[in-house]
Amino acid sequence: MFQTKGVNWSLFILLAIALIGTGVWYAIRPAIKTGGQSAVTDSKTITVITGGDVSMGRQTGQKILAGEIDYPFAKIADTLKSANITFVNLESQLIDLGGETQSPTSEYRFAGPPEGAQSLANTGINIVSVANNHMWDYGKNGLESTLAALDAMNVKYVGANMDTEKVFEPVITEMKGKKIAWLAMTNLLNGYENSGASKYIAFQDGAKLIEEIQAVKDSVDWVFVSIHSGTEYAEKPSEAMVKITHDLIDAGADAIIAHHPHVPQKIEIYNEKPIFYSFGNFAFWQPFSFWTENSFLAKLKLTEPHKVEYEIIPVKAGWQPELLTDEKMVEQLYSRLNPTS
Repeated sequence: MFQTKGVNWSLFILLAIALIGTGVWYAIRPAIKTGGQSAVTDSKTITVITGGDVSMGRQTGQKILAGEIDYPFAKIADTLKSANITFVNLESQLIDLGGETQSPTSEYRFAGPPEGAQSLANTGINIVSVANNHMWDYGKNGLESTLAALDAMNVKYVGANMDTEKVFEPVITEMKGKKIAWLAMTNLLNGYENSGASKYIAFQDGAKLIEEIQAVKDSVDWVFVSIHSGTEYAEKPSEAMVKITHDLIDAGADAIIAHHPHVPQKIEIYNEKPIFYSFGNFAFWQPFSFWTENSFLAKLKLTEPHKVEYEIIPVKAGWQPELLTDEKMVEQLYSRLNPTS
């Protein structure tokens, strides 16, 4: 049956089914990228690398003060520079504390020197979220110094502003004739000097965030929202986290970039939009579990307005993050990011 002029149609049909299946597999399971080279794209495609927590404090801050400006990203700079835009969560203030990068009274209070902004810029990181629980560790002066340092190095920031009327406003980046709106919010603030923090940092106002998304979505090509929320070291996002991220997608967000748990959590596709519930650590040292030491970046591929494709870049986190290439560890990471249930 299905034999015509020497053509084995049964084999042809089986091959076609296999190819269709492969296409579905790639749609559900984006490629794991373990090299530092950028994917081949056309001249109109925009690539955006997004990642998790970055601290310029503690040992990293001391290295920077000693003149090793490029220390934090020395092992992964080529990967970060391969994208048109690179975004991370800057989870430390940048302020001159006379050599201090770690509080002598609390291990959870730290800051990097202002030169940390140059460390970011040198490695291709050109936009950061400053809406997180450490962005008030040294109070208003620390925040003001941080934003000034970022401005001096032309690194854009979102999620805080010294003008209290602009705290929740989106930041627009333009690339190849297209516009991306970035918004950010944190649901947590540390208690060291947090009196008045919510005047300057986008804090725990989902309704306001949704309002800003709805106001900007029709005037840009993509809307990306950074959320600092969740339970530290939790394997899965909470029901509250799932609810707010779904609400943000429904309002018009095209991707959710979330962090705070310090471990990677699953990736969900909701209404054809990716939700990265937690990127985990990136340039952040917490060597006490497999999941605090291993995480990922996402390389977003933007070709059509409001459509986002992505691939995973496995990462070994720490003082100096680097690409994760061990096949078994990569598979373990992938199983966590895309669970079967």
